[in-house]
Amino acid sequence: MYGSRCDCCGGELHDLADDTEDWDKIYEDIARQLLNGEDLNTDAVYNRTAKQLISAMNKGLGGTSFDDNDSRQALQSAFKANLEAFSYAKTLTQFKLFKDAMFNDKGQIQSFATVKKAVADTGEVFNRNYLAAEHQFVTQSAIMANKWETMDAEYLEFTTVGDSRVRLEHKLFDKFTALKTDPIWKRLYTPLSWGCRCTIIPGINKNVSKEYDSEWANKVVDPLVKGTIFDNNVGISKVIFTDKHPYFKVDEKTSKGTEKPVIKELKTTKDVSNYFSEFAKNNPEYFERGFKEIKLTSQKGVNGFTDMNGTIALKKDILDPIKEGLNAIKRGEKTTFEQEKAFSTLHHEMWHNANKPGNVGLSKDGTKIMELANEFVARNTLGDFMKKLGGNLEHTELMTNRTNTGYNTMVRNYDQLIAFAKADKTKVLEDVKKGLIDKKYVEQMDVLANAIKKHSYYDIEEKSARGFIAATLKDKIKETDYNNLLEYNKKLFKTKGG
Repeated sequence: MYGSRCDCCGGELHDLADDTEDWDKIYEDIARQLLNGEDLNTDAVYNRTAKQLISAMNKGLGGTSFDDNDSRQALQSAFKANLEAFSYAKTLTQFKLFKDAMFNDKGQIQSFATVKKAVADTGEVFNRNYLAAEHQFVTQSAIMANKWETMDAEYLEFTTVGDSRVRLEHKLFDKFTALKTDPIWKRLYTPLSWGCRCTIIPGINKNVSKEYDSEWANKVVDPLVKGTIFDNNVGISKVIFTDKHPYFKVDEKTSKGTEKPVIKELKTTKDVSNYFSEFAKNNPEYFERGFKEIKLTSQKGVNGFTDMNGTIALKKDILDPIKEGLNAIKRGEKTTFEQEKAFSTLHHEMWHNANKPGNVGLSKDGTKIMELANEFVARNTLGDFMKKLGGNLEHTELMTNRTNTGYNTMVRNYDQLIAFAKADKTKVLEDVKKGLIDKKYVEQMDVLANAIKKHSYYDIEEKSARGFIAATLKDKIKETDYNNLLEYNKKLFKTKGG
């Protein structure tokens, strides 16, 4: 469909396919499912495609998350929906071809080896060659959409790279200038083809040509883009792959190119465990010793626990909202407070698995210190975790007050200490996070105290910081009592250089 060579610049497309062995396993599973008459699992192909294209989008936009007042946030949201729909339509296209591979010219079912090879050969075209072209197209489209949003200019000028590789058809438009409000930009906008490197820059009135005007440009561009995905200004439409792409003709449900795909929902504990098995492959930093499983526990007095070797056990009242939350994210819906509270518990246990030294014996107070550090990091990175799941943290209060954990008061008091010491919380978090990952659990008091001392506005001795942290461990100390403790000992917070 696209070819392995860039039509515009003549350069080779980059190889973006995932690990070959992983794809081989996926193709083998598809061949087996086809021949055994099983339900076809499209998730693996869809997830890999969507991941690559969303990564390409983020590359073009210049980040993975943006402030509410940043126009890229709206672009990211619209593009993500479009790319997910495109990925699903592409997956359906492949699977229709995979089904054809079951039979030979006489209509007879072929051998497993023959079907597997046919599936793999087809998959290689879609998931290596085509995906590389799509990746480049998405990145360039995101760049150009952001340009359209942010370029505050009365006139725009179309410009090529200017080298010998520029296509003649695109060179015709070089230096073409028109008002930004001119309708021509709805059609004459880059990328104009696969691998197009052209762009727009601010223009000036004196470069507007009477001979080569918008009417001329429309006549010239029409045969180049009519009936294709290139007849589009991505900055205006907020759609990267329009319904002109052949993939969207495969399934009527995705013909508009912007509808969310219908993905099989998670129903069992095994489904949740399988989901996070894939998640761990993409986010290995959470599981230093690898991911094994998520399972149910009926143990009393806990929300969940982990062996720190990749197994996480959760109570049913935690696991069920996680399952519902993941399904909500798949449907493009907002997660509820209860679902995010359950995700918080899971996230806490995942951070235990991120510790490199591994589990060691701890005293009662040592365990509390370790849990204080772990929960402080977990709740302050909860928003990032929700984004990695494909959603957003709707209930940000969980970052400061999670009442379904016994460590809540300890962490809230540590937050009080940070505020009282006028410490830079972002830097404190960075240090505690690094220490939580790299240091032994018996060293977490040092990590917590040094972070306060290092980043406080005041000159505070380490032993004083340790004392204040130790005070957070007292079972009956209230937040008001802790605040009074800090006020009573404020003389220990000395002005630096004083």
